[in-house]
Amino acid sequence: MMINRYFLNKMFYIFIYISVIVVIAILFPLIMSKFLKTENPLAAITSNSMWPIFKKGDLIFIKQVDLEQVQSGDIVVWKNENGFVIHRVEKIDNSKKILVTKGDANNISDEPINFSDVIGEVVMLSHNKPLRIPLLGNITILVKGLGSNSKSL
Repeated sequence: MMINRYFLNKMFYIFIYISVIVVIAILFPLIMSKFLKTENPLAAITSNSMWPIFKKGDLIFIKQVDLEQVQSGDIVVWKNENGFVIHRVEKIDNSKKILVTKGDANNISDEPINFSDVIGEVVMLSHNKPLRIPLLGNITILVKGLGSNSKSL
């Protein structure tokens, strides 16, 4: 009887722990979405194109952006057919509503993008200090990798 009670007690705490983690995983992005005024408040860094400011596996926060206020040097997030691109703004043409970005570690600039492709900008703590959580983005990278592998089987 003692073993069963001990086992049930342990199972109860494991269930509570997993439930709390699941609730946090679901609610945190929803809360951040409202707070940062964007549908995509979080993104994982999947390459080293912005090294040293971002490292592969970092989790970053994205906020809504007023494109009329974007300046050269700001780090924006834009969407293409492969997902999100998180690069620094090099040039802005407000009349044509396009901007050119470049990864800090890249040798060449990206093709010009339309303002309509920009989904937000990186939340910064100070001038060159983004709000990021090192390594936590690896979870997203791993899950997406598993998903893409299963589709190809």
